[in-house]
Amino acid sequence: MTTATAPSPTLDPVDRPLRILNVSQNYYVRGGMDVAMFRLEDILKAHGHQVIPFAGADPANRPSEYARYFPPAPPTSDTGSADLLRTLYSPAARRAIGLVLDEQAIDLVHLHSYFKRLTPAILPEIARRGIPIVQTMHEYRAVCPISLLYRDGHVCTDCHDRRYTQVVRHRCAGGSLTRSLWNMAEMRLSDMLGHKRDIARYLSISDYQRDRLIEMGMAGERIETIHHPVTLPPAAAETSRDYVLFVGRLERYKGIFPLVDVARALPAIRFVFAGEGPDGDAVRAHAAGLANIEWRGNLDGAALATARNGALCAVVPSLGPEPFGLTSIEALAHGTPVIASAIGGVAETVRDGIDGFHVAPGDRDALIDRILRFADAPDMARRMGLAGRARAAEDFSPERYYQRTMAVYRQVLSATRSDAA
Repeated sequence: MTTATAPSPTLDPVDRPLRILNVSQNYYVRGGMDVAMFRLEDILKAHGHQVIPFAGADPANRPSEYARYFPPAPPTSDTGSADLLRTLYSPAARRAIGLVLDEQAIDLVHLHSYFKRLTPAILPEIARRGIPIVQTMHEYRAVCPISLLYRDGHVCTDCHDRRYTQVVRHRCAGGSLTRSLWNMAEMRLSDMLGHKRDIARYLSISDYQRDRLIEMGMAGERIETIHHPVTLPPAAAETSRDYVLFVGRLERYKGIFPLVDVARALPAIRFVFAGEGPDGDAVRAHAAGLANIEWRGNLDGAALATARNGALCAVVPSLGPEPFGLTSIEALAHGTPVIASAIGGVAETVRDGIDGFHVAPGDRDALIDRILRFADAPDMARRMGLAGRARAAEDFSPERYYQRTMAVYRQVLSATRSDAA
């Protein structure tokens, strides 16, 4: 008599190394989205997964063995007229992503951003191969044609439920009718090619962002909040902390002009600005003659760590609703307390009175008061900084981020397998 052999148990799709296509505009650091994209890559690799990047070709890109797949892509600013149509729909990006999906046996696509350089042309190529897509929402681009949910000095949700004509009505794209029409066309094409339909799960980076996406018409059951992670650096040696630090893009809605006014009111306190951006020349002109401001340009690596370790406090004075506060948790990880605008996801990264202070957006007097509190009580600043470092280690750790991300991967891969059965 023959004894039947029990079938081997099916291996859970996340109990083996995965091949993940990590898709974003750039393969170099231009802003916080790029930092987060590389951080995801590093964390996944550290846990044994294979990560294949896919981005627009660019001389600034980091070296990669997969660069042969990167399609030609126009820059995201100062796009010439010859490249304009390619920023709406890129046949080159469509062909390139099809090639990498076919040759690399991808299990899952983790999408970050695709507008302008890759374009929504890539979406149907992923969907028709039945490969699940997870997207980290670094901004509000899925519901707001200019990404910000902010115009004319206030939070704006006029484009809710795909009412993208509002961007044209208000000339939200820098006051330009042409650019606003183009942004509306991008949104409509993105929806038509499957963005709201074919992405299995959206990862918001704060509860605030998740609530706004739902308010704007997206399906709440497909959105899960996973905060960005931060790697805890070695504890800094005791040193003098004697300046106020701003790290970020020099853009008006980041609150840089009110911060310069604060520096003007506090001539005995040093201010360090680290970053560049489209309003850099204007804000430097606004600060003309102020000897207590130092402009350090873009910093990364050891230079940025040194800047954070020497700061009395970091300031995140955003006027608009930032989806998260990556610069906040990075400052806290260095033991530097943070003064943050009480708006958007930034408020979720700083605990008022514990590891920093909240202030109303644009409130110069409140900023002055909180900076003086730290300057007059450096021991309090140090104590708050240490509280922030402890929280960063617990709530924003790479391991916590990894486990929560893998839980989402497991859900979407299991659902895809069930659908295929």
